[in-house]
Amino acid sequence: MSFEQITLEVADQIATVTLNRPQKLNAWTPDMGAELVEAFRRIDGDPVVRVAVLTGSGERAFCAGADMDFFAEQIAAGGGMGRQSGGGPSRSQEFPLLMRRLTKPTIAAINGYAVGIGATMPLLCDVRLAADDAKIGFLFGRMGVMAELGSTFLLPRIVGIARACELMLTGKMYTAAECEHIGLVNHVVPREQLMPAVRELAEEMKRGAPLSLMLTRQALYQSGETTFEQQLRFESYVLDHLYRTADHAEAVAAFRAKRPPQFRGA
Repeated sequence: MSFEQITLEVADQIATVTLNRPQKLNAWTPDMGAELVEAFRRIDGDPVVRVAVLTGSGERAFCAGADMDFFAEQIAAGGGMGRQSGGGPSRSQEFPLLMRRLTKPTIAAINGYAVGIGATMPLLCDVRLAADDAKIGFLFGRMGVMAELGSTFLLPRIVGIARACELMLTGKMYTAAECEHIGLVNHVVPREQLMPAVRELAEEMKRGAPLSLMLTRQALYQSGETTFEQQLRFESYVLDHLYRTADHAEAVAAFRAKRPPQFRGA
């Protein structure tokens, strides 16, 4: 698949996926959704990539929600997502499951307005950074629909149920600073520093052994769905496995030799 509504670039072991419809404020379409699935599948299968970044093109918006032309077509066709072949936001089971099972850490760089599906997409990333002039709004109720991409599961776990209710039931727009205060985004930085800050964070993540990061990420996400005893057993099993890996041996050797480790993901 060649990409028309996103771009995918890999440099220095960091993959950057950019929503690329700046003339439409990177508004979501079914084609964009399909391209995102393909891009992150490629990232997941690329042994060179260590960290993935999701951002938007232009200076105004990360993603201004679903394209209104898409909604108009759906209404004209009688409503419902099943009537169009591309699959709408409700096709979203594929993308969230892919992101949850991804083997690489992910960072969302929210460079402007993040509205509707533009607000739920970053929830699928492990860490979220926002430009200081970005604004986020879960406007679904005001459009007569509801949130997708598993966001009604994810958002309460990120900000708590009361905050999630406020965000989704009011449909208000929130500033980046407000979102940082409630834990919706990890860090807010001046716009011109957003991508350098994202890269700095990605470089820190790259210092970890790939298998360790992958299994730690898995453990963190499953922790809310298992018991304490089950999590202890998982940690014990994984730790025993990691103790036997070449990367652990390399880390020990590098520490003793006072040099940076050279991890191979094995």
